[in-house]
Amino acid sequence: MTVIVDQRNAAIDFVLPPDREAAAPPEARGLERDEVRLLVSDAGTVEHSVFRDLPRFLRPGDLLVVNDSATMSAAVDGRLDDDPVVLHVATWLDDGRWVVEVRSTDGKPGPWATLHRGSAVDLPGGVAARLTQPWLPPAERLWTAQISGTADVRSWLARYGRPITYAYVRERWPARYYRTAFGRRLGSAEMPSAARPFTDRLVTDLVVAGVGLAPITLHTGVSSP
Repeated sequence: MTVIVDQRNAAIDFVLPPDREAAAPPEARGLERDEVRLLVSDAGTVEHSVFRDLPRFLRPGDLLVVNDSATMSAAVDGRLDDDPVVLHVATWLDDGRWVVEVRSTDGKPGPWATLHRGSAVDLPGGVAARLTQPWLPPAERLWTAQISGTADVRSWLARYGRPITYAYVRERWPARYYRTAFGRRLGSAEMPSAARPFTDRLVTDLVVAGVGLAPITLHTGVSSP
């Protein structure tokens, strides 16, 4: 992993130990959502806390902007030229196509070298995704695709799909682990994770403390490697 530390593009490399990867939700470790760690920086001071204490760091009249996008079950098993693949369905475009990513069944990128215009991924329920062109070339990770065989892709995903995960997540967790307290508008390919630590109780505590909430809708696409 490379982190840019200043505008001169100086960088440091570091290795993230496997036991520090977010391989499972905190609930699997006996924690509640709002018991995850919170690092607070204020006027040059740094304090380690837990997310449940967020109301302590805000004042009456403060405004908290929250994302009301809800996570789709956007990973679907399919076949490309008789080979098993996983299709990640990302972003809906105004012309009716979708931005998608074809990945191997072990959760890793690929097989990009075999993709071309017209490649078809056969999917459950008689649905197919036909690739039309790379999305934002010259990169070839993401493609636009015409999804046929269903009139409502989101409802089809809810039936046949599962939440997008990657190689470091070694178990499949139910969709409820990828929902947030604010999710109302279905459309995110991956969980809007900044909202995950919020619970109904914490939201109530914020409102009682005089903190305002302003929802926006910002659907996420695919982002992880």
